[in-house]
Amino acid sequence: MSDTSGILIKKPVSLLNKKINFNFGSFFTALTKAGANAAVANFGNIPENFVEVVASVGLGKEPGEVAWDLILSALIQAIWTLAAERKDLLQDADNKDIQTIVNYRLEQCLKKLELQEITIDINFFDHPESLVIIEEIKTPFGQWLESFGVSSAEAKIISNQIPSQFVYALHKEWLKNSDKYQSLINNLNSPFVKATARQQAWTIYSAWLENQVNERMFDEAFGLKQVYVPLRGYYKRKIKVKKSEAFGREEDKFEQIVVDLETEVENWLNKADSQDAIRVISGSPGSGKSSFAKIFAANQAKKGEVRVLFIPLHRFEVTDNLTNAVGNFVLSNGLIKENPLEGNNFDSRLLIIFDGLDELAMQGKLGAEVAKDFILKLERNLDNFNQRETRLQVLITGRDLTIQANSSLLDNSSQQILYVLPYFLEENERDNYIDEQKLLETDQRNLWWQRYGEAKGIEYTGLPSELDQGKLKEITAQPLLNYLVALSFARGEVDFSADSNLNSIYADLLKAVYERKWADKKKHPINQEFGIKDEEEFAEVLEEIALACWHGDGRTTTVSKIEKICSDNNHLKNLFEEYQQAAEAGVTRLLTAFYFRQSGVREQEKTFEFTHKSFGEYLTARRIVRELDLIHDQLEERQNNRRKGWDEKEALKQWAILCGTSPLNEYLFSFIFDEIRLQELGNVAKWQQTLCNLISFMLGDGMPMQELNLSNFHEENRQARNAEEALLVVLNACARVTKKVSEIQWHSLQDFGVWISRLRGQRSDFYNQIFCLNYLSYLDLQNCILIHQDFYLVDLQMSNLQMSNLQMSNLQMSNLQGANLEGANLQEVNLQWANLQWANLQWANLEGAYLELANLPGANLQGVNLQRANLQRAKLPLAYLEGANLQGAILEGAILELANLQRANFQGANLQGANLQGANVRGTILEGQDLTKLNTDTDSSTV
Repeated sequence: MSDTSGILIKKPVSLLNKKINFNFGSFFTALTKAGANAAVANFGNIPENFVEVVASVGLGKEPGEVAWDLILSALIQAIWTLAAERKDLLQDADNKDIQTIVNYRLEQCLKKLELQEITIDINFFDHPESLVIIEEIKTPFGQWLESFGVSSAEAKIISNQIPSQFVYALHKEWLKNSDKYQSLINNLNSPFVKATARQQAWTIYSAWLENQVNERMFDEAFGLKQVYVPLRGYYKRKIKVKKSEAFGREEDKFEQIVVDLETEVENWLNKADSQDAIRVISGSPGSGKSSFAKIFAANQAKKGEVRVLFIPLHRFEVTDNLTNAVGNFVLSNGLIKENPLEGNNFDSRLLIIFDGLDELAMQGKLGAEVAKDFILKLERNLDNFNQRETRLQVLITGRDLTIQANSSLLDNSSQQILYVLPYFLEENERDNYIDEQKLLETDQRNLWWQRYGEAKGIEYTGLPSELDQGKLKEITAQPLLNYLVALSFARGEVDFSADSNLNSIYADLLKAVYERKWADKKKHPINQEFGIKDEEEFAEVLEEIALACWHGDGRTTTVSKIEKICSDNNHLKNLFEEYQQAAEAGVTRLLTAFYFRQSGVREQEKTFEFTHKSFGEYLTARRIVRELDLIHDQLEERQNNRRKGWDEKEALKQWAILCGTSPLNEYLFSFIFDEIRLQELGNVAKWQQTLCNLISFMLGDGMPMQELNLSNFHEENRQARNAEEALLVVLNACARVTKKVSEIQWHSLQDFGVWISRLRGQRSDFYNQIFCLNYLSYLDLQNCILIHQDFYLVDLQMSNLQMSNLQMSNLQMSNLQGANLEGANLQEVNLQWANLQWANLQWANLEGAYLELANLPGANLQGVNLQRANLQRAKLPLAYLEGANLQGAILEGAILELANLQRANFQGANLQGANLQGANVRGTILEGQDLTKLNTDTDSSTV
């Protein structure tokens, strides 16, 4: 009789052939009217004249006629959607040319379509895209696009998307007007018409996933699918090695096994092991994680062996109940009407793809904590759902640092975390991987450029040779950056060299968006209509939106939040109001094609969303550097005239407003550093000194958080800490550019130790890096008291630590390359695996220090006290150890090749297996001995 969807099947019958009496000329005439003056056309919904075209078909109520009503409605919607989404590509056409376009350029193709006799049967509903009319209409639609100035290559790509768009439109039309198609339900014995509403919803969702990979990339005519190159990845397979004698734990070492990413994930999916139901894709920004996830989702949905749900985590509200959170997301999407994780709805195996673990955000919590809680919730839910059989599997993507911070939770198998590999690796880099399938021998950049050339109608045989040099090799190896390089390369305004700066490419694309011509191509529409007078003002608006996003969840923000940021600056406030007018007038794509877009409504407000998170990070970095320049100018003006400019308190207040709400991270720092590299060196040196002065003032007087009128002391303290860390990190960016030591006036010898302890906080995981410790190079820390500090993985290269007290501190795996540690107290310090290359340790006290596997080539150790120090397997080639005290030191397996050991004290030292080839041992107890015997003679190894 009927099922839960109310569909009644009476008896199976065949559909008779039905000749189509449809005037395609009228159809394209109506479409052309909408396309004329497309830059200002409001495509929106299909207008009334299109409805009349469908009505003109003259179909009755017979099954065949009703079927064609369905088909033509879907076809018109598909073509309309493709044209509307690409209206910015259509050049203006005069009304007098409309009929010419249809009558002459399309006449032959249209006649061919109108004279055809087309047959459908029950198999049509299994693969509606295979209907002959769908294939035939590609040609006239492509010609129609070319008539509006779309290139032949772009027109072909757009028209080739008719089948997938048609399938999606067909299913939506079926559900929307099911009463209208009742005669088909009564007369067809087809799985499509017998399907429940739930099954039909998943069919529509699968078609939607297919459309997502065909959706335009930024403002291109093509989508991801047309240029996507299958990614490679690797997983880590653990190798057991002997335990460390000092710490009694195993040293972790891994083999890196190369795999084809899609094949590897598909094998896991098909295996459906309930004890291994999570896979994680880890990669750097722009490495292709999300692209892979979208392609994989579309491919698996099309196969139909498992249902697929794709959830971008920046649009996902995390709650204590994961089932409810998924349900809320699904309902907001609108295509699936029921929560797939609830009760009887969970009637088929489901793959959920959570894209962007790093983009989870929750008020009052750090992103890493939210990600950890999310993974724990997932694991608990998977245990519940998969008790009897594997019903739910989860694929997660995320940036490398977020995944690394949670790797201890993801250890069900060595293949649970898959790391994305770039398009290209140098031959020496490939040696770090086990690549049995020889996947890494292919330079995928060439394949991508070939596909990109086909999509753009440009003949590229591979990566242009001028882009295959220096830093550009690394840049073009990353999918997103490679694409941005391609865009900038086509403009021809950036000088691509071996030392190319990534920010130059982003800036060129920002300029391209501003300069893009439109309408009559004589006047810029922003200048003409909205009063944004130049490129700088245009950039300022985008920077403020980026800042609002950074202060929020990193990718999205609302109009009110942007207005709040702009409210203190009337000029910016007016600029943003003008920008909003442009958005309302439908030119958002013109303004923001490469950066952000209006993405929907949050709490009844319009939201802006970055197309890629890195665009927001670039613009935020520009904003921070611009503020630094302003602060320097204002402080300088106050020095010249005490009635003008800012004092230090006001400067710190403005800095706290800018950098207090959200903490900096490694990705943002990279853009800040590259932006500062683009500035005049003299200006950077001035900024460096300004930041030193502000830090000194802040340590004496504190951050003026009372000026910000925050809600409570806890929030004041949190934002002060973020702003202080930003001062330190941006100072380091300046110092890396000038290569000069930052001389901060400390008020006491404890100042830096107290401050860095506050910024560092408590570790939650021993093995993970602490952000602020990566940015301590080029600091003047002479005489500072740093006893028992946690400096694990710290970067102190080129810093001045002369006479500092680091007694019993943990400097394991630290970078002290070129640092000045002359006379420093390093008693019992842990320097295991530390890099001390070319460091100055003259007369330093390293008594009892632990330097196993430390790297000290070229280090100056003259007169150093290494009594009882452990230098097992340490590397000291060319090291200068004249007069050093090595009494009782452990030098087993140490490399002292060509070292200067003149007058060093080796009494009681263990030199078993040490390499002293070519070393100068004059004036030591080793003088005149056969040093080669140290490698084999145990009895003579202790001297």
